[in-house]
Amino acid sequence: MNTVVQGMTFFLEWLFSFSSMIGLPYYGVAIILFTIIIKILLYPLTWKQMISMRKMSELQPKMKELQKQYSHDKQKLNQKIMELYNKEQVNPYTGCLPVVIQLPILWAFYRMLYQFPQTLGLQGSEPSVWFLGFNIMKAYGLTLSYHLILPIFAAVTTYLMTKVSTPTNPSSGSAPSSTEQTQKFMVMFMPFFLAYIVVTLPSGLGFYIVTMNVMSVLQTIYINRKLKADKEKAAV
Repeated sequence: MNTVVQGMTFFLEWLFSFSSMIGLPYYGVAIILFTIIIKILLYPLTWKQMISMRKMSELQPKMKELQKQYSHDKQKLNQKIMELYNKEQVNPYTGCLPVVIQLPILWAFYRMLYQFPQTLGLQGSEPSVWFLGFNIMKAYGLTLSYHLILPIFAAVTTYLMTKVSTPTNPSSGSAPSSTEQTQKFMVMFMPFFLAYIVVTLPSGLGFYIVTMNVMSVLQTIYINRKLKADKEKAAV
């Protein structure tokens, strides 16, 4: 992990040098550029995630039928569900890949910000560590001040991200499946969870999370429109 943190620090320093060249000598700008680059690199996985989520959503009626048919035989039910996945070429774990990859990045990012004073010799009073009124190395906590705007943005953008990323199915009149219940729970829970992270950890991490959410929303809207256009083209 130390190697990852060192590599990330070097890359952020390079981005800071670039942002300084264009007249924006702030590590906050470097963090936003870093996040955009990471999100672009993760785009192929995001594409696969959206395809997998859409296929899983389309399979819900068939899965509900299997659940009714084999409600008293869990082993047989799991076997039939796996057969359905294989037949439709769906991997239910594909949707987790972007999240799994981003978790170590998030942790390394936190470690990097925590070690900034020792690694780069930066002090909190230096202009380069301030961005939009935030010291990127400082956690502001839950206080009624201007700094509360960052966790609020984190919560709002997380809600938008989960809403646009969640496939919708026409109501069938039956009870929602466990997958649908989980999706509803995530839509409500994740904004509060990410807001808590932003409140308790250095604000630089908050800029990373908000930028990542905004990029996720934009990518998801683009992918949804592309998939819709491809479907309409195939239907002609």
